[in-house]
Amino acid sequence: MKNRTSKSPVTNPPTQQKSLKMRPLTRAVYPFTAIVAQDEMRLAMILNVIDAKVGGVLVMGHRGTGKSTAVRGLADLLPEISVVSACAYRCDPAGEQNSCGECRQAMDTGVQLRREKAPVPVVELPLGATEDRVCGTIDIEQALRSGIKRFEPGLLARANRGFLYIDEVNLLEDHLVDLLLDVATTGINNVEREGISLRHPARFVLVGSGNPEEGELRPQLLDRFGLYVEVKTEDDLDRRVEIVERREAFERDSESFLHGFADSQAELRRKITRARKSFPNVIIERKLLRDVARLCTELKIDGHRGELTITRAARSLAAFEGRRKVNQTDVRRVAVMALRHRLRRDALEETASAARIEQAMNRVLGEGHSAGAQEKGSGGNGSPSNGRPTVGKRAPSRTPSGKLASVGQNGNSGGKPDAGPAGNLGAEAAPEPVSTSARETKIKLGLHKSFTGAVSESRSRSQSSRRPGTNQSSYNQERGRYARSVNSAKSSGKIALDATLRAAALAASVRTRPSKVVRNPAPDAWHPIPAAALRFKLFKRKQGRLFILAIDLSGSMALNRINHARDAMFGLLRQSYIHRDSVAIVGFRGLTAEVMLPPSKSILRARRVLETLPMGGGTPLSAGLACSLDLAKRASASTAGEVVLLIFTDGGANVSWRVEGQDNRAVRQQIIDGEIAHIGLELQKTGVTTVLLDTQTGFRAAANTHKIASALGARFVKL
Repeated sequence: MKNRTSKSPVTNPPTQQKSLKMRPLTRAVYPFTAIVAQDEMRLAMILNVIDAKVGGVLVMGHRGTGKSTAVRGLADLLPEISVVSACAYRCDPAGEQNSCGECRQAMDTGVQLRREKAPVPVVELPLGATEDRVCGTIDIEQALRSGIKRFEPGLLARANRGFLYIDEVNLLEDHLVDLLLDVATTGINNVEREGISLRHPARFVLVGSGNPEEGELRPQLLDRFGLYVEVKTEDDLDRRVEIVERREAFERDSESFLHGFADSQAELRRKITRARKSFPNVIIERKLLRDVARLCTELKIDGHRGELTITRAARSLAAFEGRRKVNQTDVRRVAVMALRHRLRRDALEETASAARIEQAMNRVLGEGHSAGAQEKGSGGNGSPSNGRPTVGKRAPSRTPSGKLASVGQNGNSGGKPDAGPAGNLGAEAAPEPVSTSARETKIKLGLHKSFTGAVSESRSRSQSSRRPGTNQSSYNQERGRYARSVNSAKSSGKIALDATLRAAALAASVRTRPSKVVRNPAPDAWHPIPAAALRFKLFKRKQGRLFILAIDLSGSMALNRINHARDAMFGLLRQSYIHRDSVAIVGFRGLTAEVMLPPSKSILRARRVLETLPMGGGTPLSAGLACSLDLAKRASASTAGEVVLLIFTDGGANVSWRVEGQDNRAVRQQIIDGEIAHIGLELQKTGVTTVLLDTQTGFRAAANTHKIASALGARFVKL
């Protein structure tokens, strides 16, 4: 009992939360078995329902592919759960071990707990949620009325014994993702905040989704998800039509639509219930377990979560299909989902391809029972691999019900990374002769040394020592992890209740002076707090840098120069992935400049832009600098992070930003020099760190680029 309650006077909610009694108006939920295709995603969710220790599901891919619909549909399909009527955490009356402190104390003393049935909860975590809303916090009203520190449960408490769904998890604050994954792994939410020390059960199936083009999760966080599923927009015309027809039929007459899928829903419910009961008795032979370990070793999977996840998921699959022993087919069907996100890969790859896992499985397990060898698929759409029917497989509209005998037969969900075009180098200049391997190696080594030195210097300016994968921290009064309290706040500041109540308690006059508002205050009347006692939260959050790549795309760059510059840029993208920095790309050629990539943490989007750079025309360097300056100012206004401008050019500026039609070369050059000097001063005033990278090859003179770097106050680097 002591390990579940705090020594401090913290109390749990005294009565059942109103959310169990006063439920919002319910609406029909789209049936889980009516979802067309996406078999791999649905199978991953089912395996987590059978054994929550599988570790949750991360679904990455296109928007509008049924991710949230599947979560709500599966929760609605599951049988109602038995809960303690007077418990805010929906404790199981028969599960003393996983109960909250109050329920466990009641069970220990022999108190008969009232119970009731409740639907499986589905809690959606919004992107703007704060840590106190997620974990729970002090009950403000109770604290101000009576001075009692009572805990107000958060979203994690509401999700206990249900689903926690996070859309765009890749855009969520890192510290919140860390917190959620810790709780999902342990099943316990440890609250240590605002004077509260408390533990409560929080066992749920964690489902995260997102689009990798909008940003990626750190590898450390990816590894914490049990299964990883890739979904894509359905490209089969018949299935696309069926998706629309089914959705229209559901919205037109949901009752009739649900009736048509009642049999398949009931059958799947029975299978899941039976699998949950039989799961503890499912075994995996030691020989097959050694094969699983050998598979992870051959793929060089870091840590041991890979083996654990495959084992648990394979046991869940065997239980789901009514078997008491795991076979090779079970391992094959779950291995790709369990290892896809754990592969060591280049940060610039489109995806962690399933092909490597399939090849390794063929070497370790043999090719005789390859589930993926009999099909040809893409994304997470999961075509059947052994001829057995699957729910979601296209069927005539007049017979909507179906079976789930082999939902999620493994398909090729990875696919090879899209290499993309090498880049349009234009037709104005022929490429230089290809370098010999020795000279090319020497160039790349020198490039890496000089470029890395420039970037590292900019990183160390604001932080003397920095471990890989960490960012400098900034403080604000809006978002982040609650660090400490301060006396003053902006208009949007949030009150720090712990510090405010402590400050108010020290004001003895406030506690003894009778209220002028209420003549006969009740024992639980509100106690006034003087303005001087108010304290406000100061939040701490990791702050990455913004690297703006200003790239000269003129005709003179359409040689090996752009290739050398691209090598340097790819190196920067890899560093940005590690350090969680943002990248923006500005291209200038002809007469103008344009933002080719707004600030983004998605290095895949940046890679695609760099691989398809248009070339040709003049060199409007000052226009490119002006565009970069505008981007830097907007970024500086919205974030406290450092902005670093990297200019890739050969120094041949020959187009003015503002003055057109000047035929006199000397006058035109003078105008251009003045524009560059003016923009350089503005960059320095804005606090932008500028690095100019000379892309001229060979031993050509670098007088122009040195002059430009000096005018900009930039560091000069020769590629």
